[in-house]
Amino acid sequence: MPLKPADGRTDDERFALRFLDLWQKQDVDAMLACFTEDASYIDMPLPPRRGTAEIRAYIEQVFSAFSVRIETLHIASAGNVIFTERVDYLALNGAAKPPVPLPVVGVMEMRNGKIFAWRDYLDLLTVEEGLGIKMRPAGGGSGVV
Repeated sequence: MPLKPADGRTDDERFALRFLDLWQKQDVDAMLACFTEDASYIDMPLPPRRGTAEIRAYIEQVFSAFSVRIETLHIASAGNVIFTERVDYLALNGAAKPPVPLPVVGVMEMRNGKIFAWRDYLDLLTVEEGLGIKMRPAGGGSGVV
C-alpha cells in the first residue's frame, strides 16, 4: 500500500512524502518552495540540475511531456538523509498509451527543512521502451524528450 505523508516517522520524512505528492498536482511553485536556493537534483543518468532556476526549467519540461503520479512504497531516514523506494507512473501527454510504471530509488538530503540535494536512481530504458520515446540527450543536452 502506498505511503501517505502521515506515515512518515520524522518531520523530514513527512515533508518528503508531501513533496512527492505534489508531482501529481503539477504545482511547480509549491514544488520549488521545497528546495533550498542552492539545491541540486539529478535523475540518474540525466545531467544534474543546480539551483532552483535549473530545477524549475527541468520540472516544467517534464510536465510539458508527461503526467506523473508517484507511489512511495518505503521510506527511511538517517539524520538529514531520506531514502525512498517508489514507483513513478509516467504518462505521455496527449497519447493513448497507459502510464509506464518506473521503479525508482531516491535519496534526499535535507537542510533546514528543505531539500538541498536529491538523487533519483532509475532506468530510463523502461520509460523509453514503454512510451516509445527517447529521453536520453543526444550530445549531452538536458534530456527528457
